[in-house]
Amino acid sequence: MARTKEFDHDDVVCKAINVFWSKGFEATSIQDLVDAMGINRGSIYDTFGDKAGLFDVALSRYQMDAPSQRLLNNADTGNPREEIEKFFNALLELNDCPEGQRGCLMTNSIAELANRDEKIAAHFNASVERLEDALHTLIKRGQETGDIAPWRDARPLARSLLASAQGLTVVSKVNPGKETLSDIAAMALTLLD
Repeated sequence: MARTKEFDHDDVVCKAINVFWSKGFEATSIQDLVDAMGINRGSIYDTFGDKAGLFDVALSRYQMDAPSQRLLNNADTGNPREEIEKFFNALLELNDCPEGQRGCLMTNSIAELANRDEKIAAHFNASVERLEDALHTLIKRGQETGDIAPWRDARPLARSLLASAQGLTVVSKVNPGKETLSDIAAMALTLLD
């Protein structure tokens, strides 16, 4: 008779997120995960398949609480300009703390792994496309109401905002200070005018 799992799935995934976020995928060992998650190797393999399977679950879980999730959720219904501003403000808040020096798990992982694994690269590509599409939707909606500059091409503007958001997160890793990060966000938001 098989043993039942005696751990909280979400709790152990959140613990794995912190390990991957701190060390990166390649530098994280199964033993690091065992130690952090408080479960044995067999449970990791039985539940997630392997380290890559756990990483995929961890990335999906991480995205549920990331600042981009609100943007994705509200692209069709929220006030366009407000949603974009809230997105950048959430990035500033997240990155203006000691833990912010870790950057963004997604951004870090894209830089580390996008050219190494097709499955993970596809996950990253889909995530980036969803975020770009959400920004594009908000921009188009904002242009229809006049809240966002109607003379700007919406798709390149969405891509520029996405690049600024990713850049802000990367720059935060070297702890440039709140003023620097605020400047990046403020300049990005001027593109809406």
